[in-house]
Amino acid sequence: MKMMKLTKLTALLLAILMIGLVGTAYASSAAELEENSEEGVAGDWNTPDTERTQGDSINIKKEIIAFNPNGTEVHAPVVTYTYTVTPADVDGKTITDEGGDHTSNSAVTAPVNAGITTGLVVTGTAAGTAGTATSATGTLVFTNASTFTTAAAGDTNEYDINLDFSGVTFTQPGVYRYSIAETISAASYDAVAMEDGEGNTLFLDVYVDGDLAIYGYVCMNANDSVTPSTDTKINGFVDGNAADNADKYYTYDLVLSKDVENDSYAETNTAFPFTVIFSNPENYTSTFTIEETAGTGSTGISPTAASAPTWSGVAKVKEGGDITYTGIPAGVDVDVYETNIVTGVTYTVSTSVNGGTAVTDNNVIAGSTPTSAVAQGTTKADYESTKATVDTTKITAVDEEQTVEITNTLLLISPTGLVLRFAPYGLMLIGGVVLLVIAMKHRKSREEE
Repeated sequence: MKMMKLTKLTALLLAILMIGLVGTAYASSAAELEENSEEGVAGDWNTPDTERTQGDSINIKKEIIAFNPNGTEVHAPVVTYTYTVTPADVDGKTITDEGGDHTSNSAVTAPVNAGITTGLVVTGTAAGTAGTATSATGTLVFTNASTFTTAAAGDTNEYDINLDFSGVTFTQPGVYRYSIAETISAASYDAVAMEDGEGNTLFLDVYVDGDLAIYGYVCMNANDSVTPSTDTKINGFVDGNAADNADKYYTYDLVLSKDVENDSYAETNTAFPFTVIFSNPENYTSTFTIEETAGTGSTGISPTAASAPTWSGVAKVKEGGDITYTGIPAGVDVDVYETNIVTGVTYTVSTSVNGGTAVTDNNVIAGSTPTSAVAQGTTKADYESTKATVDTTKITAVDEEQTVEITNTLLLISPTGLVLRFAPYGLMLIGGVVLLVIAMKHRKSREEE
């Protein structure tokens, strides 16, 4: 019995010991997450008063979040981001760290020094030149050859902005603060169909040791004194914990489709002309490019890079040969109408946008293929369908792929004309038969007499 009690007691003590060890391990892990996962903080800060090395090169991030309901890859608008790095205004600014970072368990407070930009090189898509005493600049250049990955809820496209301090001579140990201002080549973000992030200026604290080497950095979205409770740390122009500084680009896709009912010949052999006109009600001024994919038997309008998104043309759409336009900036609208070109045939034409209630045009007669894309007026021609408009809102996620489906149903001419044409002859024939019967009866009566 004593042995059993001793065994139970031993097991209990071992369990308590294991719980204690697990708790210690968890506390260590939590501390590591608290220190090393902070946005905008570089360096290992878990060992007090330990020599650390960051190196002369620091990367901050630039994010562009791109939206498209189909998650398709889209072309970027033409825009250049410029990053201007200058010494920050540090009057009265201080840094106070955590006591636990020192063996004395006492926090240290130090003044903030204005950053030194002489010799600083900023690199985006290409390396900049060495900075002067007043500033250093670098750029991220986007052309229509640049592409963004997208998702319905937004996909992050990340780019590096590198600051190379190897040519910078620091004058003393301490913390050096830099202001980093982001500007774009366009007059506004609206002009390039983009949404601006919350802030366009960040502040970078560079930590320099007694050997005048960089051993850490902190990036923030505010030029304030720093304490352990400071919550403005962010790792660049990104969707971070402190703020959402990421820019956003919204696009959608458009599908044009054709359906023919009760006319197997046209269904198999005819590609119907669709007049397609893109409009720019938001007055975008950047250069844009969209992709066009035409299905079997169909031909598109072949849109090319345009300084404003106002593509137009006459596409030819065959049943089963959908035409898809990819990466249209949200806010760009599209008008579409059809011309009936089947000689001697009249259709009822129904046009539906995004699967909604169709607009129906009765007795659409035959015409000829348009030679160019002409906007439909308030009164349509007898050989045209009523135009459909795809209308989207700028700087807003489009919920679904946009569609325009046009259905032609053959109208068979009734035999009414034939009945009228031959009716008099039919009546004459019937009258003749009646007279013949009467004559034969009369003849029979006379013979019997």
